Amino acid sequence: MLRRVTAVALVVGLAAVLGIVAWPQLLDLQRAPVAALAVSFRGASAVAAVGVAVVLTLIGFVLHRSRRFLGAVALVLVAFAVAVAGVQLSRGVGAPDVPVAQANDLTVLSWNTLGDSVPAASIARVATQNGADVVALPETTAARARQVAALLADGGSRFRVFSASQQDGIPSRSTSLLVARSLGAYRQVEGVGDTHSVPSIVVDPSGGQNAPRIVAVHTLAPYAFDPVGWRTDLSWAAARCSGRNVLMAGDFNATIDHFAGLGSGGGQLATCRDAALTTRNAAVGTWPTSMPALVGTPIDHVLATPNWSFAGFRVLGGEDAAGSDHRPVLARLRPAG
Repeated sequence: MLRRVTAVALVVGLAAVLGIVAWPQLLDLQRAPVAALAVSFRGASAVAAVGVAVVLTLIGFVLHRSRRFLGAVALVLVAFAVAVAGVQLSRGVGAPDVPVAQANDLTVLSWNTLGDSVPAASIARVATQNGADVVALPETTAARARQVAALLADGGSRFRVFSASQQDGIPSRSTSLLVARSLGAYRQVEGVGDTHSVPSIVVDPSGGQNAPRIVAVHTLAPYAFDPVGWRTDLSWAAARCSGRNVLMAGDFNATIDHFAGLGSGGGQLATCRDAALTTRNAAVGTWPTSMPALVGTPIDHVLATPNWSFAGFRVLGGEDAAGSDHRPVLARLRPAG
């Protein structure tokens, strides 16, 4: 009798834990210790759950006395995998390519370059091929960003370069932002705080033109047991994305699950909407490049306030050998209405 009660308790406990992993928002645990990391890899967790369920089922054929218990655990794992797969499918596993740019469209490229590991020529090539107007480059130094801008200028596209560093000599502690001069004059904004350990950049139009505030973001990762700094970084980003005309891009080290509670709707950060979710690409992973995109985690984002609509978004999977552990993401924005 005791053995049966223990088995039931274990199965119920496992179901409860997996339920939290599948949808931590139900208990507002999406940014809590452990749960924040567990929900990051939805695709990988679903695959792992199915794999373990298959193994347990095979073991059950051998260990007859444990067959019922192992079968119950396998069923819980399969139910978890189905639930997670449903969430992924609802968010989109890859929509059609980004449409050709129209007049007044704004094209944004974001790429964490792993501390200058991606050559300037590769960044410039991707920016040119996709007609980027804004290039957000977490972990890219000022020197590398200027090299990219020089290559783009050789091709006829002139960019302003903004950079920030929180520790000289360590490229991963840098962030750079390139803004096309065709968007008008821009200035770097001071006095708005910053993210921890890895910097972010805020620039405003300075010529009176009706252009957006642009924010290049890089937040901490939630690796610590209690990731207070990461949560603070996300709150900082949300505060920067609360204006009427804001564009934000970069490595958030967070999925749209983690955004829940920081905006007025799912996939929102303050008033900003996520390009991947809007275009049904939000289940396509951007990190790490060593894993298939549908198994990785989508932590690189482009967001914008409602005065912009998203004509298209794509995770650029053809750059996995470029040197970074992140895939670049591309979004094409169009003035709403």
